Amino acid sequence: MHELRSVVKHYDWGSVDALPDMLGMERDGTPWAELWMGTHPLGASTVTREDGSTVPLSEVAGESLPYLLKILAVAKPLSLQVHPDAAMAARGFQRETERGVPIDAPHRVFKDPHHKPEMIYALTPFEGLIAFRPTAEVWHLLDGLDSALARRLNDELRADPGFPGLVRMVGRLLSPWMGPTSEELSAFVADCQEKYAAGLDRRLAYATVTELAEYHPDDPGLVVAALLNRITLEPGQAAFIEVGVLHAYLGGTCVEVMAGSDNVLRAGLTGKHVEPQALVDCVHMGMAEAHVVTPKEEAGVRIFAPEVDEFALAVATVSGVEETALPGTGPRIVLCVDGELVVRAETGSVALTTGRAAFAVRGSGPVLVHGTGTVVQAFTPGH
Repeated sequence: MHELRSVVKHYDWGSVDALPDMLGMERDGTPWAELWMGTHPLGASTVTREDGSTVPLSEVAGESLPYLLKILAVAKPLSLQVHPDAAMAARGFQRETERGVPIDAPHRVFKDPHHKPEMIYALTPFEGLIAFRPTAEVWHLLDGLDSALARRLNDELRADPGFPGLVRMVGRLLSPWMGPTSEELSAFVADCQEKYAAGLDRRLAYATVTELAEYHPDDPGLVVAALLNRITLEPGQAAFIEVGVLHAYLGGTCVEVMAGSDNVLRAGLTGKHVEPQALVDCVHMGMAEAHVVTPKEEAGVRIFAPEVDEFALAVATVSGVEETALPGTGPRIVLCVDGELVVRAETGSVALTTGRAAFAVRGSGPVLVHGTGTVVQAFTPGH
């Protein structure tokens, strides 16, 4: 077992206190948004050997991990975004590489050639927007508004119904040439604010617009946000987001595990580079309902395993000296999310406190954990 050194990412939507407090570190006044654990080149973890030398995790693992594990601390809403499937990612990465776009360029869209399905596991109440609402529900929420933009969108969707029509409507909304004027958008936002204040909300659609307008008052992504399902995960719940599913995270702290990629197509509610057409092309791949993942219980361990090859999560809450065995035989990242724990495998043991992680190399036998607290392990199913 090796203790990991995670990589902190400072983005403006991050929390100034959640991650420093979790790690027992001093707050420095900057937003700490993400803690990365894995071998991705844009944020590779390191380990300290017994001789005191620090080396990349990939050197100890002997391979690149198929997944990336993070802790997210969301204090401000993230952008409207979607992740590509493997074919789109490979094409986009090759195209930008051939054009000579630097990998760290702000306008680069594809950072690697991989797809990025992901799953979030809530550590605190966690809110997000995931997948489009059913067409009938979109009609219903637009029917409840009086603004000219809402009426026009309702007419467009009735003339071109279903998911393809909804995607085409979103493409027009986000287009710099066909999108709403600032006056139309302001009237739409004011309409939502008025209905929300009067207690006439339609499944939190108007609340979503009201809240997001505080951060992005002139962004047509506000309208798109109203069209998405709003969910709240309670601590211990998980949700899976497939590739091609539009989403945005609104607030809370969670563990996030994904295929080993950093490909994000943004279309609004952000100051970063946006690619509305690429997002629309990606969303055309299909739609999936936002769904909470039901875990399987095995010997005191809850296993969250969506239908992807790269990753699953095992969660165990322990108390005392009796050891609990975690699943998997391949490379595993073991993260303490609460308490003080000891994790061990055939290669040794590591003491962990909240926010700290350890790594078990392939073939090092079962990971055993004891102490008082909760551990989350990322692993590859069947390995």
